[in-house]
Amino acid sequence: MKKVLFLLFSGLLGLLTSCTSSPTQATPPAQAASLDNTVANVARVVESPAIAVRGYGIVAGLFGTGSSECPPELRQELEKYIWQQIPKAGAINAREFINSPDTAVVEIIGVIPSMATMGQPFDVVVRPLSSTQTTSLDGGHLYTTDLKEISRLTQFNQYSKTIAKAQGQIYTDYSINRDADTNPSRWYVLGGGYPLSSTTISFRLNQPDFVIASAIRNRINERFGANVANAVSAGEIQISVPDKYRDSKVRFLAMIHQLYLADQPNLKHQRIDNLIGQLQSETDKFAPEVALEAFGKAASDKLADLLKSQDNALRFHAARSLSNIGDSRAAPVLSEFVFDPQSPYRIDALKTFGRNVRLSDAEPVLLKAMEQEDIELRIAAYEAALAAKSAIINRTLVVSGNFFVDKVLCGGPKAVYVFRKDKPGIVIFGAPVRCNESIFLQTNDGEVTINARQGDKYISVSRKHPNRPRVIGPLSSRYELTQLIRVLGESPEPPKGGTTLPGLSLSYAQIIDILEKMCKNDFLNAQFFQGNATNADEILKNM
Repeated sequence: MKKVLFLLFSGLLGLLTSCTSSPTQATPPAQAASLDNTVANVARVVESPAIAVRGYGIVAGLFGTGSSECPPELRQELEKYIWQQIPKAGAINAREFINSPDTAVVEIIGVIPSMATMGQPFDVVVRPLSSTQTTSLDGGHLYTTDLKEISRLTQFNQYSKTIAKAQGQIYTDYSINRDADTNPSRWYVLGGGYPLSSTTISFRLNQPDFVIASAIRNRINERFGANVANAVSAGEIQISVPDKYRDSKVRFLAMIHQLYLADQPNLKHQRIDNLIGQLQSETDKFAPEVALEAFGKAASDKLADLLKSQDNALRFHAARSLSNIGDSRAAPVLSEFVFDPQSPYRIDALKTFGRNVRLSDAEPVLLKAMEQEDIELRIAAYEAALAAKSAIINRTLVVSGNFFVDKVLCGGPKAVYVFRKDKPGIVIFGAPVRCNESIFLQTNDGEVTINARQGDKYISVSRKHPNRPRVIGPLSSRYELTQLIRVLGESPEPPKGGTTLPGLSLSYAQIIDILEKMCKNDFLNAQFFQGNATNADEILKNM
């Protein structure tokens, strides 16, 4: 994986370097100190690649599908860890807790993304140890677990450095696991992993030079803000990614590559003209687009002139670069692309528009986009509105289920969208969405029943809980969908003094399955959509 990431970034760097007016050949030593160079001519980026991590922990809440088996050397470490985490919990016997058939000792595997920031969530795979008799992790909860770099972890060695942690509700993708013979069960925690520190990003000079290192630091800080770059030595400049570029780090680093070491006004306009020519003539327009963005406002007027072009590719790339610079002249062109169903640029145009246009001006466009048939466009508009903290999105947390429900106050077709990677959550477009008055639904295993007859004031929900002698319920729910989801997902025993109503304590995966069935059986007047499945288990192919 590290090799693939290196090759991809090297290819991008090659494209970006070719866009400068400087020679692409290696710079002779005599010219290396010249300030008439881009950063790409004299330095290379060095960033931490994706890191595979592993840990061993405990999943609880399994209702008899777990196992008391645990390798002795791992048991000792886990018992110690339990007491370290809960030093005052005298009522908990660590040994009995591990021995319970309602718990299972598990292996957790994941990949910290390249250039990850502290706390950035990533999906993890959770699997029972092969030597145990655990039959299922469905409905369980992973307790907080230390994750360590796989290359430095031997057996159950707990002395290697902890670089990430993982915890959260176990998720089972029923759409993948429906054919158990061909698709063995896989368990995940969506967004359950998080690194404990940000990865380091540096630029290393090809030839150490204090003058050049200082020039690079100054140019980066002039363009992107104070303290973004710090020259720690004659050969290295460390980079802190500004919040604005937290989700577009590759583009940010690409712009740094295109910065000239000295801001020479007599050459600036000539360089911009050369890049405008490349943007007009080259098939791959990303590199000159980013290079022009690196010049900032100095390139604005030249980019604005391209907004009237008949070439849609040229208009889009010019508009995106201009918008990222902060020029409002790009907004009408980006909006035009958003509402062109035939345009291949509509999603990227919407993301750029939502990121750069102030909320009061962007919200009408985002609302209109959320009313379209295209679910990808609706999700892109929702995410842009969410990032901008728009009031058209109303979030409800289902605490027991560890997921969120977002109600989007928009027109258009009513729809239910569920995430299956990066984060557990449900988006309801066209809220409020109401259930139909006549419902009878049972899950495939007969565990959950949802029932309402014509004229009933409430929906009745009940569950034959696998670890309770009596049926939970029937509980009552209003017909509004968010209320039903909360009744399905919250605990049967809400905390004392809280306002949360009792629920069936169903997992996020079980609720997704129920929502899909309700839409398909017309118990909900809404379309059902689900996002791409997590690819966290890709790492297992190389193990």
